[in-house]
Amino acid sequence: MNEQNLEPLKRHPEGRALRAEVDLGRIARNLDRIRAAAGGRGIWGVVKANAYGHGAVPVGRALEEAGVHGLAVSNLEEGLELRRGGIECPILVLGGLRPEALPAASAENLTIALVGPEHLDDYARLLPQHPVRLHLKLDTGMGRFGLLPSELGEHLPQLQRLSPWLEGAMAHFATADDPDPGFAQRQRRVFDACLAQLADAGIHPTQRHHGNSDACLRGLLDQDTHARPGLALYGLTLLAEGHVLGLEPALELVAEVARVKAMPAGTTVGYGRTFVAPHPLQIATLTCGYADGYRRDLGNRGVVGFRGRTFPVVGRISMDYLTVALPLDVPVVPGEPMTLYSSDPAAPHSLERLAQVLGTIPYELTCALHRRITRRFSP
Repeated sequence: MNEQNLEPLKRHPEGRALRAEVDLGRIARNLDRIRAAAGGRGIWGVVKANAYGHGAVPVGRALEEAGVHGLAVSNLEEGLELRRGGIECPILVLGGLRPEALPAASAENLTIALVGPEHLDDYARLLPQHPVRLHLKLDTGMGRFGLLPSELGEHLPQLQRLSPWLEGAMAHFATADDPDPGFAQRQRRVFDACLAQLADAGIHPTQRHHGNSDACLRGLLDQDTHARPGLALYGLTLLAEGHVLGLEPALELVAEVARVKAMPAGTTVGYGRTFVAPHPLQIATLTCGYADGYRRDLGNRGVVGFRGRTFPVVGRISMDYLTVALPLDVPVVPGEPMTLYSSDPAAPHSLERLAQVLGTIPYELTCALHRRITRRFSP
């Protein structure tokens, strides 16, 4: 994707022009590289939160065509969206499911994470009529979902009743990105001990997966049969190993110039008058604001790309618009596209660079992208 060759944006029916350009070919290549780094293990590709803002159904289809083992989502609604989109591969609901939703999950052949002991008896009662595959979540140190090692023993009888449907055992690393692997190794030992306890009770899940993106890249998969990368699929990892592997960011955010005005020195821009023109310049108003997911605190801090250069975002970000300052000698007219998020990791307006400006992570920025943004997909 090259901002110098961007075509004019196709207008929405309501007259706005804002799009996220998503390169599905890059996502498929990222999958291949991650799978190689994971030693050929089966990959559960995580597409929760609308595939981290990239578009769950098109991304899911691309991953399915690229040979992913299955897709992982957060909740039932996300799983049903993929099924309605024609995706047939296994779909794992990571956030668990209340018993009353089992009929719907069974009808759509979803796989469900068992995230706590609360509903084990209900599952045992309902699964003969509404069968689903289960993956037992173990809390090895993340402190959120999962059975604690200390409570596993008391629930073994219930898990034995569920063993005909228990396909997998899973956990989640808390510090896989930490240069010190000590806590991750401790989590791994806890996971192995829990699996041994299950095996002693006659419970033998055929799948085991503890590793997220960073664990894949840092070789922390141990005896796992599968891995669950998310952010790395979209080329958004901050680890040096990801750059060495050649992971490619797959998304650009592009907005149309709605209005251009020449402003004299001393003119103020936006709510609160936080920007004062230091000299005569042009102000371009773009059709993107915080309601679209562009962070409000990028006002007077962010930059956008235009004609191979970058220009500052000035004034406060408003709900539907932002403003950019350009010199008077830069030709710009309404309808031209500017790049708000670049897929070039080295660009000042890349997701990685802007996330650093904000003190956050790149995938917070993509997950925030509203569904009212048009997403256009290239193979």
